[in-house]
Amino acid sequence: MTIEASRFGKRVVAVDRSEAVLTRAKQAAVRRRAKNIEWKRGDLEKLPLKDASVDVALLSQARQHAFSPVRALAEAVRIVRPGGRVLVLELRRHDEQWVRDRLDDKWLGFEDAELKRMLESAGLSGVRVAIGARRARDPFVVLIASGTKTAVGSIAKSSMTKRTKVRKIRKSKHDER
Repeated sequence: MTIEASRFGKRVVAVDRSEAVLTRAKQAAVRRRAKNIEWKRGDLEKLPLKDASVDVALLSQARQHAFSPVRALAEAVRIVRPGGRVLVLELRRHDEQWVRDRLDDKWLGFEDAELKRMLESAGLSGVRVAIGARRARDPFVVLIASGTKTAVGSIAKSSMTKRTKVRKIRKSKHDER
């Protein structure tokens, strides 16, 4: 996924906790002549990137490995600039217990509505969740979820507008007495 993303981005930062995975990915990038990738070893729940340092954060079937999927998502939101997007490719909830032992999955996927709530609770707006891939007789369904990090000013403006509306409603009710 990182190598494919590098075809579209000026700069791509790939993070993985496994040195072996990073080594294999670097070798594949050399074979594919992808030169705009920065490789970092790190944890999904404590990304080695500065706040608001990327335009897009892509979590590709990674949150099922996190001890706290909510924390991993919060980290993705943290590193995205206001107005930037978080894109999540995740498995829909399934019953394939073997992935816990063989792939070190902590979570057996997520329900569509649950994934949507997580993105919204993390402060993303315009959240959408859709089926990305599904094959006949395959127990796994890939969900694609995305949302936009609201600009700090927009949050304040939105809160101010709500307070103004509440004051107007209260004033109107008071005037009726």
